Parts: sequence; C-alpha cells; structure tokens
Amino acid sequence: MRARQGMEQRASQVWASAGRAHLFTERESVGGRVWPNVNFDDKRIDYAFALWGNSAVGLLCYWWRSTRQPSSKATITIHVAETLPVFDFRTLSDGQIAFAQEVFQDFLTKEFEPAYLADADPNRALLDRRVLCDMLGFDDDVYLGVRRLAAKWCAEPSVHGGKPRPPDARFVA
Repeated sequence: MRARQGMEQRASQVWASAGRAHLFTERESVGGRVWPNVNFDDKRIDYAFALWGNSAVGLLCYWWRSTRQPSSKATITIHVAETLPVFDFRTLSDGQIAFAQEVFQDFLTKEFEPAYLADADPNRALLDRRVLCDMLGFDDDVYLGVRRLAAKWCAEPSVHGGKPRPPDARFVA
C-alpha cells in the first residue's frame, strides 16, 4: 500500500489500527464504519473472537447494538463497538485458544449463508456448536437454545429486511 504524497503520517496511523478480527480473514485489514477492527494484545485471541463474531450469538450481539436501515443493513460505530457484549476471550486457556485457531482454519473454506438465514445455515449451526460446546464448554441445552434464538432472530423484519426466505431454507438444529 502506498500513501498519497503528504499523507504518509496519516496513512501510517490508519495502517497501525489494522487487525484481523472483524470477519473471517487471515490478512490484516483496515476496518471501517460498518466493520470496525478489534485489536487484542495477544494476537492468538483474534481467532476466538472471529469465531464468536460469526456465530449466531455474535451476529445477534452485533445486531443488538447496531443501527439498522430498512434494507436490514446494520452499522456500528467504533465507540459502540467498544460496548459490544462479547465473551471475555482473555479468560480462555492456552488449550482453548489453540483449539480456536484450529476451528478457524477448518472454517476458512466453508461458505456461510447471509446473516438473515443463520438459522437455516448448516455451517453456521456447526460453528455455533464448535464455539459454544467445544470451545467454551457449554452443554447441548445451551446450543439448542441459541439455535432457537437464531430462528426467532431471523424472523425479525429488521434482520431479513423483507427479503423472501428461500423455499428450501429450513431450521438447522
């Protein structure tokens, strides 16, 4: 990346905020108004955070704190992003953090349905299980509760924005 002449210092400041924790990505990128970056002192936590953020619970937390447009697009400011309700990933053991990195690698090649179909997405359901049960140690009742919550959330008009549900979209537990 090259900065415009006279903008080198500003470009350096912006690039210093680059991180990997916003959506599934292995490369650092500069976030924006709709997808602010999150930076951790321990870069290994990026993997756990990315998994959480792409799980049904993470999507719901993002939506809850965001502002929404009629089209169902959700935006969040950097200041609001600082107040997102998320798991405290600093409490994870080294084993849990290593596990998160493995799961992240497993999901790099998987495709996800749009968020408004999170309840019918088998890959999102698998991610929910891997995050909630395998990484965080919750039981199957919590997992099933989150999947039911995803179904209710996906039925919310501000989530689907009036988009028709595909006829083959069925709830995945």
